[in-house]
Amino acid sequence: MVNMASLRFLQFSDLHLDSAFSGARLNLPPAKRDQLRRDAQTALTKAMAVAVEREVDVILCPGDLWDDESVSLEAASHLYDEFARVAPVPVLITPGNHDPGHSLSYHDRDYYQSRVGRPHPPNVHVFPAGGLQHFQHPSLEDVDFFGLAFSGNVPRTQRALADIRSNPTTPDHLCVFLMHGSRDDVVPPAGDGARPITAPFSAAELLATNFDYTAVGHYHRYSVITDPETGLVRSAYAGCTAARGLDETGLHGVLIGEIDHGGVIASSLELIEVEPRRFLRVSVEISAEVTNAAALQMRVESALNQAGCRAEDVAFVKLMGYLHPDLTQIPMPSPEWMERIAFHVAFDDSALEPEHDPDALSPDRLDGAFALKMKELMAQETDPVKCARLRKALFIGLDALNNRPIRPRDAH
Repeated sequence: MVNMASLRFLQFSDLHLDSAFSGARLNLPPAKRDQLRRDAQTALTKAMAVAVEREVDVILCPGDLWDDESVSLEAASHLYDEFARVAPVPVLITPGNHDPGHSLSYHDRDYYQSRVGRPHPPNVHVFPAGGLQHFQHPSLEDVDFFGLAFSGNVPRTQRALADIRSNPTTPDHLCVFLMHGSRDDVVPPAGDGARPITAPFSAAELLATNFDYTAVGHYHRYSVITDPETGLVRSAYAGCTAARGLDETGLHGVLIGEIDHGGVIASSLELIEVEPRRFLRVSVEISAEVTNAAALQMRVESALNQAGCRAEDVAFVKLMGYLHPDLTQIPMPSPEWMERIAFHVAFDDSALEPEHDPDALSPDRLDGAFALKMKELMAQETDPVKCARLRKALFIGLDALNNRPIRPRDAH
């Protein structure tokens, strides 16, 4: 037994092992798609290495470690094998809506034993479904753990904390809660708005409980709930462990922190990246000067460098602006260049518009008459700098007359 003045934890959820990859717009070849599916397992291995390195007291997993309808025996056994590597550190799991606990789930001890041929590791505890469940680990007797697990992938409309206000805990014990659900008193983080509302709760409802800390899963972005009176963090979403699509840009990983009586000191929380690669969305402005792949490469490479793109990352580049009038589409960089820049680069040129061709405009139209007058002024101008400014004004004016957005332009 360890006397707990504070509890050092590692939290992760929403790993979604074996889930379908959401990346149709990336045009990934099969080999890269398979690699991205394996990234979740790589992230898991790194997460367990962090747990050992940071000497945590417990690992908290509030749900969606896999997708129940697609998880393989290999993926499920890999998960539990990774948990065995960190023994004797306790690993606590509350099944979520995507990895619910039922008799045919790998979270079920008997089913796992029958399919895998060995039991769950002894350091793992899976909270059973059926309302609020209590658990005490022999090595952490000064901590009361509670879990609220799903038994099926059916959205829960009942408020998760409606009947949970106080729990029969020893006053000197730390009280830690694991749940999977939707905070519904704020706008969901970017990328999470499309997720189904399930087991909803609010910050006020959570702060009314006597849990020192609540580990929550479901939303894929890191966020916290802070007690306004004490400044202590009472709850956090760690977010997804590894990104699975373009709606999950930015940093993802595992959460490290220390639970004290009353909550977690915010400065002790640390989100540690364990995913093998990040997803980036980058917009690149194109002008009619870009008439070949080399010119496009220079602009894209500069934008990706500014965005912090690494060789192992996935980049989705949206091209904005105007094409040279002689081009019907932008010449794309070579596959060899893209392989050098990042793990994968995909382009979206749907927002590109053809550039104006002033010589093709009829003088009987307003834009044609304007173009004719501007060309006369340019022909009279002897200063090259002023002539370039007039040409820029010509194209900006044509934008306005054709109800196009007014954008910065290069003189060409």
